[in-house]
Amino acid sequence: MLRFLQHSLHHGLLVSGQEGIGKRCLADAMMKGILCLQPSVQGACGMCQSCKLVNAGTHPDHHVLESEKQLGVDAIRTSIAKLSSTPQIGRHKVLLIPVAEKMTEAASNALLKTLEEPTDNTYLFLLTSKINSLLPTILSRCEKVHLPVPEIAQSLNWLTEQGDFEVSQALLQAYGNAPLRVLKALQDENSVSFREFSDGLADMLAGKADITAMAGKWQGSTELVIDWCQQYYHDQYRMQLRTSDFERYQQCLAFARRAQHPGINKTLLLSQLFSQLVQA
Repeated sequence: MLRFLQHSLHHGLLVSGQEGIGKRCLADAMMKGILCLQPSVQGACGMCQSCKLVNAGTHPDHHVLESEKQLGVDAIRTSIAKLSSTPQIGRHKVLLIPVAEKMTEAASNALLKTLEEPTDNTYLFLLTSKINSLLPTILSRCEKVHLPVPEIAQSLNWLTEQGDFEVSQALLQAYGNAPLRVLKALQDENSVSFREFSDGLADMLAGKADITAMAGKWQGSTELVIDWCQQYYHDQYRMQLRTSDFERYQQCLAFARRAQHPGINKTLLLSQLFSQLVQA
């Protein structure tokens, strides 16, 4: 906020970092501070009309562009048009694109002109966990801010403060040391837990669990399950240097790529992976 108050904050900020480490929290706090009518170095005052409207989700100069699918050129142009109008409250306007890598090439090109020639008192926040998926032209026109993964002790303390959760370093590592991913999983009763996965994998490897049944049970978390399998065999190889563990690790990588294909049968995919992993 100090740079904003000193009028030296870049109009286009690209915040990158691993999923689940707080990029959106940071961007929301900065955007709220920018729109606040009485901002300070600590951020927004939380009491003015602007802050109350942001909290209510009704601020006319606060725009968020999200989509479950790709972000096309029409959505970008609509958002740019909103930025071109005069601010209705205060002096500033902000646009947040929480998953910037979802922009199509045409959408990215449509955004370039605004990044090159922004309207007065306008700020754009682009967030991404896949910075290499963005066009080089987008990267060159934004100020880049990379958020590191928090320290393990800091993440564990924070998770403990969020509720009556049993957390450990192993659990945190299972989610890429990303505390927000862990919290989301702990709060989601329908999501497969890491303990459930660990027990289930052990049972399958010991021939005590039906592969097809486990695949059907976990198909809703296919990418996560494959990632955990990948981590498991990577750790096994590091500890014991067995060629078989490295081969299974490579198999997991191949299945992770297949899981990205649209329309793929995820139950069948997991069944095929588990079948390969349990082979002697």
